Amino acid sequence: MTETAPGATIDHYMTAADALRSSLEDLAAALESFQFRVPGPDQEAKERSRVELVRSIREYLLPRLEDPDAPVVAVLVGPTGSGKSIMLNSFAGQLASDPGALRPTTRSPVVWANRRHMRRYQKLLGGLIGRDDAGIVAGDDPLTEQLTVIDAPDFDSVYADSRVIGEQVLAVADLCIFVASALRYADAAAWEFLDQIRMRGLPILFVLNRLGPDPETRKLILGDFAAMLKERDLLLEADPSLIFDVSEQVVYPRHGGLHVDAVAAIRRELALISDPGLRRAVVRQSTEGAVAEVIDRVGAIAQGIREDRSVVTALHTLAEEAYATELSTSKQLVSARRLVAPGSAGDRAAVERELASAMSLRAGVAARDAAGSWDAMGEGHALLEVADTLWRHGAETPGVAENEAAAWLDGVEEALTPAIRRSRKRRAAATMLARTLLTGEGQAISGAAADLANDEAWREGILADLEDHLAVVLAQDADRFLALTARVGIADGLAETVRSLAEVVSQQAGEFYR
Repeated sequence: MTETAPGATIDHYMTAADALRSSLEDLAAALESFQFRVPGPDQEAKERSRVELVRSIREYLLPRLEDPDAPVVAVLVGPTGSGKSIMLNSFAGQLASDPGALRPTTRSPVVWANRRHMRRYQKLLGGLIGRDDAGIVAGDDPLTEQLTVIDAPDFDSVYADSRVIGEQVLAVADLCIFVASALRYADAAAWEFLDQIRMRGLPILFVLNRLGPDPETRKLILGDFAAMLKERDLLLEADPSLIFDVSEQVVYPRHGGLHVDAVAAIRRELALISDPGLRRAVVRQSTEGAVAEVIDRVGAIAQGIREDRSVVTALHTLAEEAYATELSTSKQLVSARRLVAPGSAGDRAAVERELASAMSLRAGVAARDAAGSWDAMGEGHALLEVADTLWRHGAETPGVAENEAAAWLDGVEEALTPAIRRSRKRRAAATMLARTLLTGEGQAISGAAADLANDEAWREGILADLEDHLAVVLAQDADRFLALTARVGIADGLAETVRSLAEVVSQQAGEFYR
């Protein structure tokens, strides 16, 4: 039997790690290439999920896979008032996080780290939460040589920004220290949050804080908490000894924490976790869980992409159909010589104004019909609420119509050139002919120009040219609808691309974690 050389094992590990990082980088880039912009009841949730996946890859998986020997990041989480800040102060033996009476007290992350790693966490948290007010408490405690503890804002905070920051901090965790109080461990919000942590596959240390002195009551509460954790698949067994229990006791004003003995067992556990061998196991479990969650959630992202594309395609089609229908109606009006109202008279400028006005009117009818179709769809209605000008023709449409009307009249005049040499007479004849073609009324023209005007093929060509100019006006106005669908839409094929990239990540993860 041949033995694998140690160097070969290391080479395989590094190659597999590089391949996994590369596949995650490709997936993150694809997820960053779009946003869920189609308004609807699920839009915010879908976009938040996309952002969370990118953050999990960029802020946690890629850096952690690049440097698996970096200190383990343990994040203190729990509901408001559970005593997380007191726990951190107790670990550190100093006032690291303010445990004041006002709730919630922790509005921004507080990091307890070794001074050698201080810059690492300044950069990490600055990029993660987009500001530099995360507190970094640096020291030389031996526990922080290979372990960093972060006190995260409460997940049930009344402040939305604090809840978001808490979720962002959790994204960089290798380990969670979940702190609950004896009075509130059964709160629904706590269990919903624990379900999120479980989905990440993060290792969790459970701390039940502020237990009373009565032994029977303590035993009952710890047993109930353990049973609830087992029921949620958060403990393998309903064993109270797997929970760290901390009694209700005095908080020392000097450092805002408990006596060192109160957290000695937790510190010993954290010291074991920071041991190189166990640290790699913790990092492996946390990264493997994070990769699995990314792969699992990509399916919902891909489905969301397909749903958005379906909605955008429907909106695009409705707009195109409304303007196509109006173009057909306008062509019928041209054929019936009813595009411009009869009974008016005037020179070339007057005819040009009336024609431009008629073109704008047709665009307005198309816009109203397109907007009406959109309004019947929930997503279209939401878009119209922020783009209410779509109910009428665009602000630029009259100018476009004026240009197209002038261009058509120029074309009529040019078409009469073979019959009328003098420009002034040609312009007058073109104006009379245009009015006749537009309204069915007007003075008859004579001579060679009359021969042209009576030529059906020549006349049809002039009317076809008018229809082309009308089409330009309508198309320009329709672009407002189509441009909006393009802005909120997602590129074709992206759902399949994201799924395919997730499959590559799955394959590379299988190779790396085998």
